[in-house]
Amino acid sequence: MMRFLTILVVFRIFAALSQTIGDIEKKLSQPDFSSSVIGISVKEVSSKKVLFEKNSHLHLVPASILKLFVTYTAIEKLGSNYRFKTEIYYSGSIKNDTLKGNLVIKGYGDPTIQSRFFSSNQVLQDIIQSLKEKRISYIDGKIIILNNYFQPKVNGNWVYEDVNNYYAAIPYPVNIYDNQYHLYFRSDAANQYASVLKIEPQYYFQPKIMVLSNEVIAKEGGDNAFIYGDPLGYEKRIEGSIPPFQKEYSIEGVLPDPARMFAESLASAMNAEGIHVEPTKYMVYNDTITLPKMMLLTTSYSPPLSEIVKVTNLFSINLFAEAMVYAIGNGDYNQGKKVVYNTLIKIGIHPSEINIDDGCGLSRNNGVSANAMTDLLITMYNSANKEVYLNSLPVAGKTGTMKNFSDTYPLKDNLRCKTGYFKRTRTYAGYMNTKTGKTLSICIMFNNASISSEQIKQFTKDFFQTMYNHF
Repeated sequence: MMRFLTILVVFRIFAALSQTIGDIEKKLSQPDFSSSVIGISVKEVSSKKVLFEKNSHLHLVPASILKLFVTYTAIEKLGSNYRFKTEIYYSGSIKNDTLKGNLVIKGYGDPTIQSRFFSSNQVLQDIIQSLKEKRISYIDGKIIILNNYFQPKVNGNWVYEDVNNYYAAIPYPVNIYDNQYHLYFRSDAANQYASVLKIEPQYYFQPKIMVLSNEVIAKEGGDNAFIYGDPLGYEKRIEGSIPPFQKEYSIEGVLPDPARMFAESLASAMNAEGIHVEPTKYMVYNDTITLPKMMLLTTSYSPPLSEIVKVTNLFSINLFAEAMVYAIGNGDYNQGKKVVYNTLIKIGIHPSEINIDDGCGLSRNNGVSANAMTDLLITMYNSANKEVYLNSLPVAGKTGTMKNFSDTYPLKDNLRCKTGYFKRTRTYAGYMNTKTGKTLSICIMFNNASISSEQIKQFTKDFFQTMYNHF
């Protein structure tokens, strides 16, 4: 009798599970969803058993969850304690309080210099302190920026609407302020044009960032303003809308020449600290150059890679992910992408299920299967660097891009996911702790979505909750 009851209970559990999965399948087949391309993979981490899948081997555009490939490779190949460096040299001689020669800054791609995410990485202040330790108060020479460790370029597969806006900032050997500037507007009543107030940071000398055309209007619905123009140029065109009745509303653009901004900011900071240097006497070298003998003054280091990875995944910082690709490739971006690809192949991901076109996920030419992503997540979970990866993933209702996803039980605290988003694309990849104590690796990708972001979000919340309750 007991055996019969046990079998009956097990049967009912599986029937309930089947019905739940059936409900998911039914919803996915409805017209609102059937016109979208959806890839789903759910696996138990401990056994690697597939618990649910739909189009799991299909190549889909991953958006920002692609960063998991890059951050994993960076940690495994460079180490969690890896630090970007910036070397500061001087040439000539020091006589009394005067450097009769040049101050030379050699960059190696540190994306965190004077970053809003890393207030401790104050390279300008490090340089000033080193000069003070040498009792230098006057520089009879130039500030020279060696911006030639690698030759950056804007990815040709990024869309035109993106490349001038803050999230498309690319890394250079010498970076500063997250390679962004803020464009401040004032808006009045709805449907009226907003006026440009100021640009910060702005270049001290010509050429400066200029708004040649402002077509931004006040309109309900949040920030829908975009910056257009040559991302490496200084003349910009602004279109779109911002909310009404804003006294100082900021949108962010890409600095056209971060190394030049570094030089001007350094000169200004030095003069403010009593170290005189002629503000206009600086040179930025983007190509190889032979300089006179130089002496090392100091070396400034970024925070450890584990901290950069955490910020990269929590807040989806494209600049940091792109900088990691250069670091992985020792300054060669294409080599960096090859290392990422080969690392994924070595952990068992099939070549047909991945295509790496950039490091951050902005390119629509990236391709990833949900199956490949859950395989990666299982590998990450079993890595010696597990805690680094877990700490970098946004937690539902608490941190990063998942903070506003769900702040109620059971998703809060039990779900952590990297997210991805751009127009008609929404993706999630991470871990779910279930009611029974299992840990699941989950990836959901919506491409060519014909439903709203809110509908996708609600379906995804329901899906995650189903996984929690029934596995």
